This record gives sequence, C-alpha cells and structure tokens, in this order.
Amino acid sequence: MDDKLLEPLEAYKRSYRSEFEKNAAEYFDGLAERSGISLEANRKTVASYDAKMKKVNELDKRLSRNKGARTFLIILIVVGAILLFFGIGGLLQESYLTGGLCLAGGVVLAAVSLGVIFGKIGPALKRMEAERDKRKAEADKYLKEAWAQMGPLNALFDDRATRELLKKTVPLIEIDENFNMRRYDHLCTKYGFGEPLDPNRSTIGILTGEILGNPFVVDRELVHTLGTFTYSGSLLITWTTSYTDSDGHTHIQHHLQTLVATLSRPKPYYSEQTRLIYANDAAPDLHFSRKAGHAERLSDKSREKTVKTGSKKIKKLQEKAMTDDDPTTNFTGMGNSEFDVLFGAFDRDNEVQFRLLFTPLAQKNMISLLTDPAGYGDDFAMRKSGCLNFVSSEHSASWDLDTDYRRYYSYSADIAKRKFMDFNCAYFKSLYFDLAPLLSIPLYQQHKPQEYLYPESYPRNFTPYESEYLANRTGAQAFCHPESATPSVLKTEFLEREGKSDRIRVTAYSYRTEDRLDFVPTLGGDGNMHAVPVHWVEYIPIVNTAMAHLKELGLSEKEFDEGAASGSLKDVLLGCGILSRGYGHGILCCTTADDSSIENKLNDISKK
Repeated sequence: MDDKLLEPLEAYKRSYRSEFEKNAAEYFDGLAERSGISLEANRKTVASYDAKMKKVNELDKRLSRNKGARTFLIILIVVGAILLFFGIGGLLQESYLTGGLCLAGGVVLAAVSLGVIFGKIGPALKRMEAERDKRKAEADKYLKEAWAQMGPLNALFDDRATRELLKKTVPLIEIDENFNMRRYDHLCTKYGFGEPLDPNRSTIGILTGEILGNPFVVDRELVHTLGTFTYSGSLLITWTTSYTDSDGHTHIQHHLQTLVATLSRPKPYYSEQTRLIYANDAAPDLHFSRKAGHAERLSDKSREKTVKTGSKKIKKLQEKAMTDDDPTTNFTGMGNSEFDVLFGAFDRDNEVQFRLLFTPLAQKNMISLLTDPAGYGDDFAMRKSGCLNFVSSEHSASWDLDTDYRRYYSYSADIAKRKFMDFNCAYFKSLYFDLAPLLSIPLYQQHKPQEYLYPESYPRNFTPYESEYLANRTGAQAFCHPESATPSVLKTEFLEREGKSDRIRVTAYSYRTEDRLDFVPTLGGDGNMHAVPVHWVEYIPIVNTAMAHLKELGLSEKEFDEGAASGSLKDVLLGCGILSRGYGHGILCCTTADDSSIENKLNDISKK
C-alpha cells in the first residue's frame, strides 16, 4: 500500500499534483518526439500566423468603427430628408422662415453626409476590406502550414492516454477499460449493487475500477423529473364610467386594463447527475449520510462559531439518546466536536463501527479535506449503506468523463500541450477528490476484500450500465420516437447472447407536444369576469423501441475511427448494413437495417 494515500489531501498537495503534471508533460513531449515534428519550426509558423492575424483583427476593428460611422451618417441623411420634407411643407403653408430653415438644414445635412460617405468613408472601407482580405489570405497560408506541421503529432493522440497517466501516478487506483461483467457480478453478488431499472434515469457516462481490490463505479445519468411550468396570458379590456363634478356637469371616463392570468401545467425537466459508488467490507452494518457544507468558505472565527453552535446540537442528541427507549437511537459524540459538526453524520446507526472507520487519523484527514480549499473543499455529499458508499460532489457536475483524443488537435504544439495538460490534470483532480473522502479513511485502504470466485461464463457479454452508456453514445436519434420533442431517456433490455455479441432492445422514453389554449376567468376592474386566453404546451408521453447489437472490438476510439474511415474495417461495417453506430470503451453499439446479427461479420475485426 502507498503510505502517502493515508493522508490523501497532503499527498495531493505535496506529491501527486506535481507528479501527475510531470508525467503528463513527459507523455506529451514523448509523443512530440515520436512524431518527428520540429517544435521550433511550428512555433515560428504559429508566430507568423499570429502576427498576421493581429493585423487582421486591427483592420476588423477599424472596419467596424468606419461601418459604425457610415451607419450614423445614414441616420443623419434620414434626418435630413425629414427636415427637407417639413421644409417643403412649411413653404407650401407660407411659413417661410421655418420652412426655409428646415429646407436648408435638411439639404446641408443630407448633402454633407452623402459627401462624406461617398467621398471618404466608402473608399476607405473598400481599401481596408481589400487589405483585410489580403492579410487574411496570408494568415491562412501560415495556418495551413502549421496544421501540416502538426499532422504527425495530431495523429498520435489517443483516448487511452488519461488512463495510462492515472496508473503511472497512483498505481493503487486501477481503471477498467469498460464496466465488464466480472466487475458487475462482483458488485451485485457480494455488495448488493443493483441494476439500472429506473425508467427516469439513463447512464450517459461510466467509469469503473478498484483500489486495492475494492471496486468503484463513477456513474453519470440523464435524469428525468416531472415538474410544472407556469404559463401566462393577457387580455386588454376597456370600459367607461361617468361622474358629475361640483358644477353639476357629467363627465365620461375611459378605462384601460391589462388582465393577466396564469396556468400551471406539467412539464418534464432533464438534468445530469454524477455519483461515485465504492464497495468495501469494512463496517458492513453502518449507515449514515452527510451533506455538503462548504466549510472551506468559513473564516477561522466563523468556523469556531459554527462548531460551538453545532456542539449544542450534539449535546441534545446525546441527551435524547440516553432518555429514548428506542434501542436504535444510540448517538454518542466522538469527543472531537469539530469533526462531528463539520462532517455532520448525525443519522449514523452504529456507533461502534462508525468509530472503527473514523479513527483520529481519519478525523484529521476529513477535517483537512473539508476546510482546505486546495482540492474542492466541502463540496460533497456522502452516504454509506452497508458495504456501499456513495459520493456526490458539486465539482463532478463539470467533470468531463469523455477522454476524446480529438480535443487535443491543434495547429500549434504549444496550444495542443496546454489542452492536453489542462484536460488531464482536471480529470485527475476531479477523480482524486471524488475518491478523497474514502481515501481519508485508512481502514478502507487496509481492508482488502476476500477472494471472490467468478463464474466461468455469464449469460450476457455486457453489463446493463455499459449497454445504456453505449446506446446513448450511439445517439438518442437512433432510438427515439419520430414525434419526440424532448430529450429521450434510453433504457436497455438484454435479449440474447450471440457468441461474443449481445442483442438488446432499446426503449426510448420522451414526449411529444401539443399547443393548447385555455381561457381563465379573471375579475376585471369593471367588476366583470373575463376569459383571459393562456397558451400552454401539453407534454404527451411517447415510447419507441429499437433493436441494437453490442460487440467488443478491443480497439481504441482512435483505431476504430481511423479504420471506419478507410480500409477493411470500413468495408466490414458497410457489409453489416449498419444504420447508426456508437463506439466507446472498446465496444461497438449499432443498429442494422434488418436487425441481422453482426457476430460472424465482426469476429475477426480486431485483426483486420
């Protein structure tokens, strides 16, 4: 075991962050060396391109200013024409002074404006546009040359780089190529991990692995919830009233009022949720939960006040536990008020096992994690349910799980390196600090799982989570109803195993819409009820199903993309009659014209 991980925050600050950056930089530099490109030549070309584009941008700004001036002068011409119109009108009505002034002013304003436009600004714009086009053409030549220089390096980027960097930096964290059946069987049979059965949730991102044999899953889901939306409409009403003044005269008053009415109607909402699930046999009877509190945002004084106030709550909970006849109520403070208050697991149900987990070192680690902004601070919720631990963090919402190699493509080696470093360092930090609450508990690292006997074979090749991910990777348009007007939640059902392929049914849940009009009775200022029209949208559930096939090819995404673009792989895919396809984690998901099996056609694809 890596002793550094016993204090995960300190390990990240003192070691892992810099080690990962160093490994990533060396990895990129190694690719650049393998590619044989000249970094200096590329930098020189990029510098020339940047210099030319700087001139282009300067000309664009000057063009914008001159076009703005031309627009202003056009407005003055319009004003001049208006003055001219009023001047002629005044003269016709024998208002010679006013008419003459308007006429003269209009003529001068229009004439001067036209003169400036056609005599100065127009020619200047033509010259600048010609110069701008010339410089842009020169810049494009340098850009084309820079892309050509970077071709060999861009060709070497691969989606496996991130996993290799993680393994090199923290060898104890193993990342799987995909969520395979062995991992799934271990989690389900031994730890009670369940199938993704909820039709309101669909896996759109998945990452699995283990730490010292203890498995974990990062699952990103598209989540559907049904809420309401308030629509509004308006109606203008008029009425008259009369009154008599002090002199006995009757007057009529005209009234205007805009009536506004609202309607609340059902509307579907869609969001993404990411969670990490970690399985460990330690403290198997313990359950608790805690919410993010952002203790890292508190000053020392505010934190002391928070702990002092929270200590009173702890005292009341202990007093209640002593007087409560319910045997399950046995809350006892840890003796470390700062940990108890900031961590906030007040619903724990097994004090003995809670203390086994949260030793003095674990408490120290957790307090550091919650209060130090070096990571993400206290931005995570955590729940333990027996052997399963669930971590949901705010930072994981922006964690890009897709290690698409094309994100590094650039005409500049320096820009490509910055993209490579930024993405991979952010990826590592996000994963590390989702694991950090678990790594902060030394017992979890010291507790290795008992040996698990895996079956020799499984009835299916691919897990339901991986199947959902791949269906979403293929794209909802391949499965959704043609009348769908909302995102589709895709669920998969295993149908049959065909050798090393699986045939699945994909069900897409979505809504079609119908425009509706209701009239809402609303009391007006005239004392009468009025029917105010409110337009709203009705969301009508629809379901569509389609068949798909899954087969593991074992190719990286780059290898698949290159093979599918040309060569024998392209020919084989065409021969399969594929209508739509998605590829990820080394697995192909596709729909075919006649739903025929792809097993035999793709048997030797990884060798071609």
